[in-house]
Amino acid sequence: MKSKKKALEKLMKSTKYKFDTLQPSDIQKGKFKATYLQFEGYLDLFTTIEALMNVSILATQGDTYCPPYIKNHGKDIRKTLELAQKLLPFDEGEFLDDVSALMKQS
Repeated sequence: MKSKKKALEKLMKSTKYKFDTLQPSDIQKGKFKATYLQFEGYLDLFTTIEALMNVSILATQGDTYCPPYIKNHGKDIRKTLELAQKLLPFDEGEFLDDVSALMKQS
């Protein structure tokens, strides 16, 4: 019983420091927001959204044609991959590894 209590305390401590990619929304009940998404300003946010749309347009075309309004598809692809990288919850992965190890001990 004492080891289970220690394991639970360890889990709770781990939760505090590693389970933080999503936080409850202040605006919408039952919704969460990503805490690691950071932008240099509105223009950076807008260019990232534009890059996501441009890469999606390019991906759905199925040919090598690049619309003239997509000026720098290489930059759009890079910004899209950078955003995906920011969304990877590595701290939560460590937490889940801790939970898995604790569950195997029980």
